[in-house]
Amino acid sequence: MNQRKLQYLLLFTLSTSSLSAEVVELTLDAPDFDRWMYPYNATAGEREMASTFSSVDSDFDIFDDRDGQAMLGFITQNEITSGLGRDTYDVTSATITLTISGDEVRYDPTVDAWNTYPEGGEEDTDAGRPIELFGAAFRNAFTGWTFGETGPFPFGAERGERNVYPITFSENGDPIDASNSVLEEFTPAPFAVGQTDAVNPGQFMPSETVLTFELDVMDPDIQCYLRSSLDDGLLSVVVTSLHYASQPGVKQPAGLSYPNFHMKESWAVVLGLADAARCEMTVVMADDVGIPEDIDGDGNVSVTDLLTLIADWGSCNCCSSDINGDGEVNVTDLLALIAAWS
Repeated sequence: MNQRKLQYLLLFTLSTSSLSAEVVELTLDAPDFDRWMYPYNATAGEREMASTFSSVDSDFDIFDDRDGQAMLGFITQNEITSGLGRDTYDVTSATITLTISGDEVRYDPTVDAWNTYPEGGEEDTDAGRPIELFGAAFRNAFTGWTFGETGPFPFGAERGERNVYPITFSENGDPIDASNSVLEEFTPAPFAVGQTDAVNPGQFMPSETVLTFELDVMDPDIQCYLRSSLDDGLLSVVVTSLHYASQPGVKQPAGLSYPNFHMKESWAVVLGLADAARCEMTVVMADDVGIPEDIDGDGNVSVTDLLTLIADWGSCNCCSSDINGDGEVNVTDLLALIAAWS
């Protein structure tokens, strides 16, 4: 764990250890928004299935490496009050489940390095490809709320043009677009990889296998993403994979080798034969988180807080020093700290 992440966890522990809190168990049996994210999907949020696959090593490499994606959006504000400030929420567990339709996908529970994909030059030593869950980011002024089930993809979007895309974080906590990880030669760290006890790694998963994505809430960047989502009242995620498709979106002669997932509109879900995506979270709600200018949570705004702010200066996603929460530690945060000096 790098120094920034260690500092983040230490500061959070110090700032919340003495606070009274309420534990909330959140269960959402279906997403409010779910849609297949593919450049030529004209049905937006009405499609019954969403498939995930890659454009890598195809004749369609003008599209993102992670070509077929699924976006899920869970409104949380009806169960957990939003707008209380992100440090009010501490997520101690978070899982999302998805149900596969079809039985021709091999189970791979581990991340594969970028260079084990075509043209990378390395052999993939385990059978199958992982199905990965990332955070969701939005372009062109869209948010999870405004994009929803009806926002434009846009239709025919080429590489880097999608209005929603998967993100991970750098060692410094900066968001990174994971859409083209093979092209850009890096291996992104997903929020979670789909897991199941139904089969062993490398075996084919039976149709209706439920994959569980257990988000890494101990990662401070993922923790902060979840807190910010609860503060906003909506959790949005993107599910992707780099399964090979001879022509993205078209069934190969040998059978469907990339996964299909039931969306909430699926006839099987409507008839009770399968489940839509599901979200479960355990959230500790602090009764009093103090003031944001007290960065180290010791009850005073002092030199220690000032030194921490200076050390974090610049782009700093989810840093405690980012007092106004805009992703930057700058003069605005410094002036706020000075105004609250005690």
